[in-house]
Amino acid sequence: SGNLTKILADKVPHGQIYAIDADYNMVQQAKSNLSGCRNVQVIHSSMENVNLRTKVDVIFSNSALHWILDQKGIFWHFWQLLKPNGELLIECGGHGNIESALSIIFKIMLSDQFREHFVNWKQSWYFPKPDETERLLQKARFKDIQVNLSKLTTTFSDRESFANFVKTVIMKAFLGYLPNAKKKDQFVDTFLIEFEHLGGAWSLDFMRLDIFARKF
Repeated sequence: SGNLTKILADKVPHGQIYAIDADYNMVQQAKSNLSGCRNVQVIHSSMENVNLRTKVDVIFSNSALHWILDQKGIFWHFWQLLKPNGELLIECGGHGNIESALSIIFKIMLSDQFREHFVNWKQSWYFPKPDETERLLQKARFKDIQVNLSKLTTTFSDRESFANFVKTVIMKAFLGYLPNAKKKDQFVDTFLIEFEHLGGAWSLDFMRLDIFARKF
């Protein structure tokens, strides 16, 4: 949306920020929200294919890298985009991320009610272990590598706010396979009922992978 980019832009008033997003609608929203920032260029591109007019000092990514399946390729691309001494500052989903929620979703996918729609389904994310990411960074010639996995539990105020988050973020990779809005609503409702049966709060356990590395 550009909200995080605005914070970064304020911190480097004499620098230049390139804000990258593969979603056309998000790019348009970001351009609108950042129209007053003269040091930001919003680019419609996937991060693994983006080309910049110059090499950069820092590549920052928040909650996006796990959508790139070719992690070896993306780290090599990042290395090429950085200046010497340039830094990677990344946070993304790590091994075990939202595990309980995904187990419910997979169960629903295989049910008689929905199975036919997911015959050609392919997983579109990758939650790596720290040592896997560290090896890939080493192969891409990064140094000063630090990769840490930590747990963060987020609790939502009510069923509605929880449902909105799950529908727009976690289920994005699933709902596109369903034929219409009614079927999508049924899928979400089934998930909420299953989740509610587990008891406890409306919360999700995130496993966050924090990545720092430097190009020499």
